[in-house]
Amino acid sequence: MADEITPVLVPGTGYIYVATVGTEAPELVANFDPKDPSKWGEEVKTLWKSIGNTSLDNGIEMASEGDEPEVLGSWQSKSLKTTNPAKKYSVTINLEDFTAESFKLYYGTSKGLTDAGLFEIPTNPAAQDRALLIVAVDGEKACVWHYPKVSIIGADAISIDPAALSEMPVKATVVAKDQSTPLGTVSPVFELAKGVKPTP
Repeated sequence: MADEITPVLVPGTGYIYVATVGTEAPELVANFDPKDPSKWGEEVKTLWKSIGNTSLDNGIEMASEGDEPEVLGSWQSKSLKTTNPAKKYSVTINLEDFTAESFKLYYGTSKGLTDAGLFEIPTNPAAQDRALLIVAVDGEKACVWHYPKVSIIGADAISIDPAALSEMPVKATVVAKDQSTPLGTVSPVFELAKGVKPTP
């Protein structure tokens, strides 16, 4: 019992990474460093790229959309069965780095900067597919979400406030990579020094 940690989280710091669709999550081994992908192992260390700074005031929002379960009953039993309605998951992130990569995600294009060094806003935007990794850190503890495939595009107005950091909100809709792959994974709260321990 002495080795157990309290499985609650106050995410004072966090890191968000994107990669090509299907990129595997790093192994959450002992001394996992959430801010340095170069220490994540040869297979994945060059694949994950930081999304940059994100909002401190407007944190990550993970939404679940879909119908509520419905209780079905019979004459004999008023609550005989509960339905299992389909759910759709999404993650809203407020980007604060105004770079070509951020513009690609917000405006929906795979094109980079022009020869003149400018970003062209597309006439026909298209959501950009990525793998997504979110690491929420609470001191020496963390919780990690991994989605093999999300479709990312601008979610709301760009905020340009003279008294605050400007933000570009994007929405990452979680989609199935294929029928045999889970939509994603999430770790229990774990100690960074010890890593995630497999269930015996």
